[in-house]
Amino acid sequence: MRSELRTRIILFCILLLALNARSQDIHFSQFASSPLNLNPALTGFFQGNDRFILNNRNQWAAVTTPYSTFSGSFDMQLLKRKFVQDMIGIGIIINNDVAGDSKMGTTEVSLAVSYTKALNKRNNHFISLGIETGFAQHKIDYDKLNFDNQFNGSYYDPSLASNEKFLKNSYTYLDLSSGVNWFLQTDDRVTFNAGFAMFHINTPNLSFFDNSDVVLNRKEVFYANTSFDVSKSIDIIPSLLFMKQDNYTELTYGATIKFITDNNPFYYSALNFGTFIRQTDAAIISVGLDLRKTSIGISYDFNFSDLHPASRYLGGYEISLIYIISYQHQNKIKEIRCPIF
Repeated sequence: MRSELRTRIILFCILLLALNARSQDIHFSQFASSPLNLNPALTGFFQGNDRFILNNRNQWAAVTTPYSTFSGSFDMQLLKRKFVQDMIGIGIIINNDVAGDSKMGTTEVSLAVSYTKALNKRNNHFISLGIETGFAQHKIDYDKLNFDNQFNGSYYDPSLASNEKFLKNSYTYLDLSSGVNWFLQTDDRVTFNAGFAMFHINTPNLSFFDNSDVVLNRKEVFYANTSFDVSKSIDIIPSLLFMKQDNYTELTYGATIKFITDNNPFYYSALNFGTFIRQTDAAIISVGLDLRKTSIGISYDFNFSDLHPASRYLGGYEISLIYIISYQHQNKIKEIRCPIF
């Protein structure tokens, strides 16, 4: 019991040190399936009218209490012009992230707005600008933790007072982000896409102890992808994601192969298989299904970082669901096919 208690205290101290060192954001391996977490400029940027997205990630179950991340979003298009398709996109996103025995986590609700400008009359070349404003609550449950003062000399007694003095167990903050996205389609199944976003522009304070030196560092995000057909029924989609937040960087790259089983826009269906590498961290395998306006994805991370002796190369699974509603008949208005994001 004493060894278990000591381990929990050490883990808690490491957690506090990590909070004072720097804070890192949630991330999804299926980053293309969480567009509003990738760039506010992607708000409303899809073929259709309304879009609903759910993402869930569960990680490190093989090591400790699993880290659980949930994201849900809704976005839609406003004031879309019929011929030169400039438009305004608006959306809302809810993120919830919970980690460890203390259930330390963040819940954030954000509003995103974007403006997409068509760069030609063919409606195959666009640039989008977006901003996002959110309010977040960060909290921790100290009652879930064990302390040395609760050891009575023979065994751990949770009824004993911890005698620890904590300033607060939750706080809220304002969060501001912005981004730009570029998209070009040169053929029915050939596209190019790239974007840059900066999150936490206002570097909000992030401390349970009112330490003004502890802030949520700005996060810079760059991504790029292309999609092209190699046969009548096969598309290849190489993708790249780079993120930097303080001293922490993440580089993810790989490709998805899409096997189109029905290319009729009214009955479109495809199977997706992807392999990605998160450099120095994990190998990612994903499978997915596109069925008309619904996309489902499942992925798993195989950890090969320095943590692999404890994780036994196991990382976490992720599930995504995208559902798009279109109110207009597809042959009435000439539109590009659905962009990658």
